[in-house]
Amino acid sequence: MLETNGNGIALNDMTPQAYEPRMPPKRSEVIAQRIAKDIRTRGLRPGDPLATEADMCASHSVGRSTLREGLRILELLGVIEIRPGRGGGPVVAAPNSRHLASTMALLMQFSETTFRSVIELRGYIEPIAASLCAAHRNEQTVLALQESVANMRADIDDEATFLHENHRFHILVATGAGNPLITYISNSLDWVLDGAPLGVQYTRNARRSVLAVHELICRTVEAGQPDAAAEAMRRHMSESAAYFEKKYPNVMRQVVTWEMYGL
Repeated sequence: MLETNGNGIALNDMTPQAYEPRMPPKRSEVIAQRIAKDIRTRGLRPGDPLATEADMCASHSVGRSTLREGLRILELLGVIEIRPGRGGGPVVAAPNSRHLASTMALLMQFSETTFRSVIELRGYIEPIAASLCAAHRNEQTVLALQESVANMRADIDDEATFLHENHRFHILVATGAGNPLITYISNSLDWVLDGAPLGVQYTRNARRSVLAVHELICRTVEAGQPDAAAEAMRRHMSESAAYFEKKYPNVMRQVVTWEMYGL
């Protein structure tokens, strides 16, 4: 078990040794970096095939095992996918927030980070996302938020619809922020909370409370009011955290683990 400080940070990450220069990358890592650079330089898009294995071995002057290890690194990171069968092979993919969530979950597992910490961080990030979403207001985002609110309102008693629209609403706000880092981090935290078997259920009153604050956030974004949007989202996060603390204290103390996600 790793020794951690009060914030769940591994103490070995705070020692002088942690700041020593990293070891030279393995050959397979170098190849993975070159292939990723080549994808960007050539302007390849998701679904575009890479060169054949033989051609890549020749162009990078490496053996087949080293190349395959490099491709496997890229596959795990979501940069490529390797299609099986005749005519298959590596094709370009698109890394997304779910891949970041998987990596974060692995780090959290080894630092014994609890879901309470995830919810606490989300309480800081989401108001920023809402503020930027309102500041960068665009009609497409507003219409999508309105649709999500309407769908939740129409099927407030349907748990599957509620959970889907709850997740979708926060993704829309994060994407509307117009800042890729905030979008990735916010959506990854949402995946960590949504993708794990938390066993959290919302009462009808709780669902209606969520709906009401979603409506408020939607109105502030539509009106282009960053401060009001941030305050509405801050209220939403505070109410959600209080609900989890009251109804599911054991979940809040649970450590995030990588295997919960199957990513």
